[in-house]
Amino acid sequence: MQNKIKIGLFLLIALSTLFVRVVKAQNNIVSLNFNNTSLISVLTSIEKQANVKFNYDAAVVDVNRKVVIKHSGTLKDALNIISRQLFLDFGVVGNNISIRNARKPIAPSVKMITGKIVSKQDGETLPGVNVLIKGTRQGAVTNINGEFTIKLVGDDIESTVLEATYLGFKPKEFRVGKETFFNIQLELDAIGINEVVVTSSYTANKRREDVVGSISQLTDAQLQVDRPIESFDKMMEGLVAGVYVETNTELGTPVKINIRGQGSLPAFGSTNRATTTTSSQPLYVVDGIPMYEQQKGNESQIFSREQNLNPLANINPDDIKSISVLKDATASALYGADAANGVIIITTKGGTAGKTKINFSYDTGVSTFINEFKWLSGPQYYSLLRETYINDGRSVTSASQLAGSSTINTDWFDLTNRNATYHNANLEISGGKENTTFRFSAGYRDQQSSSLGNDLQKTYIRLRLDHSLSDRFKVSFSLSPTLTNKNALDNYGGVLLPPNLAPYNADGTFATFLGVPNPLAVLAQNDDFHKGLQLLSNLNATYKITDSWAISGTLGSDFYQNRQTMYMSALNQTGANLNGRLSIFDRNYRSYTGFLQTTFDKVYRDKHTIGFVLGTQVEDKAANLLSGTGNNFSFDRLRVLGAAATQTSNSSLTENAVVSYYSQLGYDLNKKYYININGRVDQSSVFGGDKQVALNGSLGLGWIISKENFLKDVEAINLMKLRVTYGSTGNSRIGSYAARGLYSFGTSTGNLYNGNTSSVPAATSAPNPNLGWEKNYKFNLGLDLTIFNRFQLTAEYYNNLVVDLISSINVPLETGFSNILANTSKMRNQGFELSISSENIKTKNFTWSSSFNFGANRNKILAFNNGFSSLFGSRDEAAGFKVGNSASAIYGYRWGGVNPQTGLEIFFDKNGNVKTADEINQLPITETVVIGDRLPDFQGGFINNLTYKNLSLSFNILYSYGADFKFDNADEGDGRNLQNRNQSINLIDRWQRPGDITNIPRLNINRDRVSNSSRYVLDASYLKLSNVSLNYKLPLKTIAKVGLNNLSVFANATNLFYVYKEPGVKNRNGIAERRFRYPETMAITGGIRVGI
Repeated sequence: MQNKIKIGLFLLIALSTLFVRVVKAQNNIVSLNFNNTSLISVLTSIEKQANVKFNYDAAVVDVNRKVVIKHSGTLKDALNIISRQLFLDFGVVGNNISIRNARKPIAPSVKMITGKIVSKQDGETLPGVNVLIKGTRQGAVTNINGEFTIKLVGDDIESTVLEATYLGFKPKEFRVGKETFFNIQLELDAIGINEVVVTSSYTANKRREDVVGSISQLTDAQLQVDRPIESFDKMMEGLVAGVYVETNTELGTPVKINIRGQGSLPAFGSTNRATTTTSSQPLYVVDGIPMYEQQKGNESQIFSREQNLNPLANINPDDIKSISVLKDATASALYGADAANGVIIITTKGGTAGKTKINFSYDTGVSTFINEFKWLSGPQYYSLLRETYINDGRSVTSASQLAGSSTINTDWFDLTNRNATYHNANLEISGGKENTTFRFSAGYRDQQSSSLGNDLQKTYIRLRLDHSLSDRFKVSFSLSPTLTNKNALDNYGGVLLPPNLAPYNADGTFATFLGVPNPLAVLAQNDDFHKGLQLLSNLNATYKITDSWAISGTLGSDFYQNRQTMYMSALNQTGANLNGRLSIFDRNYRSYTGFLQTTFDKVYRDKHTIGFVLGTQVEDKAANLLSGTGNNFSFDRLRVLGAAATQTSNSSLTENAVVSYYSQLGYDLNKKYYININGRVDQSSVFGGDKQVALNGSLGLGWIISKENFLKDVEAINLMKLRVTYGSTGNSRIGSYAARGLYSFGTSTGNLYNGNTSSVPAATSAPNPNLGWEKNYKFNLGLDLTIFNRFQLTAEYYNNLVVDLISSINVPLETGFSNILANTSKMRNQGFELSISSENIKTKNFTWSSSFNFGANRNKILAFNNGFSSLFGSRDEAAGFKVGNSASAIYGYRWGGVNPQTGLEIFFDKNGNVKTADEINQLPITETVVIGDRLPDFQGGFINNLTYKNLSLSFNILYSYGADFKFDNADEGDGRNLQNRNQSINLIDRWQRPGDITNIPRLNINRDRVSNSSRYVLDASYLKLSNVSLNYKLPLKTIAKVGLNNLSVFANATNLFYVYKEPGVKNRNGIAERRFRYPETMAITGGIRVGI
């Protein structure tokens, strides 16, 4: 009996030990990631990881069959997956696993799953959404109607998890369960984790997570295109960190944009606009085609009066889908030439396959001046002018007679300005089938300026077609003409007339004044209007050689024509001495761009992503300018050149071309480690013979730290990414013939050619065959952080070194010239940028999201003018540069106030010595010091969006700190020229008697004035509520009854208030009233959007 018990215990222990070994082996963890791989390879991997041994009869079990498995878990689960695919049985004994063919193939369950995916925000169907079984590449893609069908096979279908992913939207998971049809709504990725980023015109769009360079992107919603602003560049103010928009208040005129500081220097001393220095503006690219700010003609008297319109205003903001701002070298190096100051990529909207959609919008409103400049009234003007004459030694009687009327009080500002109206209408028709999509849009904008004689009308048309000739061959075409009409009478000078002059004579005719035109006569009798046409076209073809390799080509053109007609009537002082003057300026500009490239992008073994771009690009640009001027008209209303007794003409033709070769190589490992290498070679005709070629490139590295083992389990951190880039970009946007000597032809009346007059050439600019490219070497360090799927932060430090800056240097007069353009200077821009986006509150009915951006830049000139430490082209405070100072510094003399005993101004030289105005004016201009800086220390914006059910509210708060503004000192002339023009109300506070404490000196007509003193420099730091938008969208179930899919009403208010750091004095003029030539306007608009 005891022997039996011992044997039983022995068997029980042996079986238990074996069972433990079996359980232990099956619970071993294995990580498998194989796609269409032989079974023997998979088994070998398992043996190594789980310390097991497979046994099988090779004659019976085919181990060369292919397996697809992506699994990280127990060995048992891995064997089950293989078993279902290949119908195999696995027997586990200890660490030995036997394999045999299943006697009866398992009949897996089959289930068909269908569904439809739409956007949660607007209910629009989403084609191209990936719907995959989680952890695999098996699944489907939604069609043009957002529909999908998936066939599921397996034993446990109900527990299968599907995942829907779409760029720009948050991914969504859902369990199959017992359902067979799913209605899925995807949410927009408000904080940008899955945002689609347009990185360049040469490469495919990327997820924000995959971007290495410094790129900021604005969508059409962020631009808030319903605002009454005529161009997208003005709309960008305060929306992007590091982008400074130097706006103006003149309708239809260009604005200045600096990305990360000023990138070039004006070439003071140059006498010909064809040889001016490089532009500090960024490069604009519209659907792959570059657009440039238009250069004026030469410096002749005729062309100097030509006005430029803003070509960027010819893009209808309603057509814009997104704007990408490329800041560092890795982001912009592919553009090489002209990318030194950054690149702004505008992507327009295209059609979407599906039912044809029709959208219409209309908005209208009114605007009025805010912060109007305050002038002296008629009685005030008379009193102060009388006092000024007395101060200059006139008798009381004589001064009273010279001062004019003491009772007339004409408000010239009120007579020449108005409440302006605004109308804007847009129509969009889009749709198509799977192979062909289209979008047609038309828009009309009619916008008045508050200044009479200024208004702007634009007609926009845009057509885009996309067609797939096959699964591999796709073509697209776009055509966009824009018509412009603008009245542009510069009548602002009318407000300067003395207010004690009457605008009309007793008989109702326009009054005339000595040497000064009556602004009402100018408005009624003069002309200054523009008629323009811009035509953009783009043809693109792409052929996919394989799923990973493609070749594409693009041809684009930009035609621009503008005619400006100016007539100064003989009936008023503007043209009386010439008996009428007519000037006509014709500008014809054209550019052609073409590029051919090949791209490759493929993922190897699910972890190695390799991509490259290799291409060539050609640009050819030409501008043809023609002007005609006529004087002495026998009939004032016959305004054609043929009616002029005296006629002159002038013309200008400029051409240049660039040939480029570019490449990019990108690699990432497990979507965790990134490397990006760019290279570009450009040859430009604008430089000297052996200086035409420039080589630029960049290296960028990215590391997603949050995917490392030590952070990947931290649920609070969704993304932590470190980026570092370095590289160079170039700038070639100078005059077409800057490196060449130029000549002009004039008439010689000497005894030449048998006494005949002759047109002879005269040199106007010196050649410099060594003139070469400006280069910008850019370093960027960036951190991207997303936490709790609600807050996103991007922080960046940059350090940009600009070398070989082009500036004008003096040369010996024996050369026949006074100056020459040369690469002589160097400067640095460095700064810090911060962008924060957040979903502050999100409930079923209410959401509040915000975005904040901050940009600080420091500019410093490191070398200047071939070793010289400074250059001043005139006594103008803006015409100087000194090593060690900012390129935007304002130079002048420090003002010390008003002497209480004498009423005269006090100044200090650079050593702190007290000087009078006369003594200061005797000093050389090099004795000036920095008295301000035109660019801010930091600036940015705070944008908020709130929604409650179908009601949404957004408001933009913009700020700027540290910028200074130098105002026109003639507005506060302290009596100088008071006899000819009105002046600021501030003169009421002038010094009148000894002991007066004031900042306005004694009034005198003939006293020295120091125009470039710190007295006229004001702190322009501000905080403003720039825009408030309110929108209500009617419920879909309500409007669907009348056949609509969208009906919304909206209202906007712009420039509601300003708060300046430098406080103004009540009823006086301060920075708010002086900052712009034309006062800013506040606009209130409302409109409607309808969709069918």
